[in-house]
Amino acid sequence: MRKYLIYLIGLYGLMTACSLERSNNGDLDGMWYLRMVDTLETGGVTDMRELQYLWNVQGKILEVRSAVISDVKDDVIFSFEHTKDSLKLSSPYFSDRDHGDIPVEDVESLSRFGINELEEGYKVLELSSDDLLLQSKTLRLHFRKY
Repeated sequence: MRKYLIYLIGLYGLMTACSLERSNNGDLDGMWYLRMVDTLETGGVTDMRELQYLWNVQGKILEVRSAVISDVKDDVIFSFEHTKDSLKLSSPYFSDRDHGDIPVEDVESLSRFGINELEEGYKVLELSSDDLLLQSKTLRLHFRKY
């Protein structure tokens, strides 16, 4: 009996000592491939598939980057808040593991990813396990899960 009691106490200690952080992002978690951008003011549509821009969502971090290999460091990480019908990006940093992350100060470096403000807000028009449709003040972004 004493042997089982010690075993149960040890098991309880292991279970309470380790806590897994779980994401509440639902279908938003994962890698999203930017396929198309609509300009709301002009009605223009741009096919983005060849540029291979990716938005990666995991936990509390959203990373945007190009899948095309180049010498340019273009990975940017954001903090974000997601609700059922909105996505708000904030605190952008260039991801540079060798020298430390550098705050983004010029929004021009983000505009090619469909981000036109350092703190950008989107309305979530569609979110499923395969498709994501976001709309900002000026753009509508069409994504497919990668």
